[in-house]
Amino acid sequence: MPRNSLVRAVFAALLVTVFVPADALGAKPVQQFHDHFTDSFSADICGISVDAKLTVTDNFFIYADGSVKDTSSVRQTFTNPLNGRSVSLSAAGQFFGSAGVVNEAANTITFANTFKGLPEKIQTDHGPMLLRDAGIITFRDTFDLTTGTFISEETIVVHGPHPEADSDFTRFCEVMTTALS
Repeated sequence: MPRNSLVRAVFAALLVTVFVPADALGAKPVQQFHDHFTDSFSADICGISVDAKLTVTDNFFIYADGSVKDTSSVRQTFTNPLNGRSVSLSAAGQFFGSAGVVNEAANTITFANTFKGLPEKIQTDHGPMLLRDAGIITFRDTFDLTTGTFISEETIVVHGPHPEADSDFTRFCEVMTTALS
């Protein structure tokens, strides 16, 4: 992935992971970004070297109060060049976020992040589905206000199957390693 695309994707992901419901406020966005790109690169997925192809369409909105809404569609194909096995990872839906709540006495900041849609679907390329998270899920993440160190995460809303979240996010590597090896 070219550095520009990677930086843009990482920056958007960081913004997206620190905010909650913007459209509920009914405000017009102060900034809006739209991007569509494809890329190919080599990567290491769960300890396996792969060739990757990526297609992203993203609409990102920032509101005056610091809240965000992100509507995106992502498809990645990972191929193990040693054995030719491929896995497709797709995600589509919306993310909502708002500025964090500061607790000065505890020196913390807490964000609630809501994902709606298909956060993750993994399947063999043109084959069976291996893992699917879908529906709505909201996390409350708390960080140290001074250092930014992650303190805790609490799942506060769950509607739909979320086996990845239920496994404390260990299923991804289990599924990917089995499918690509």
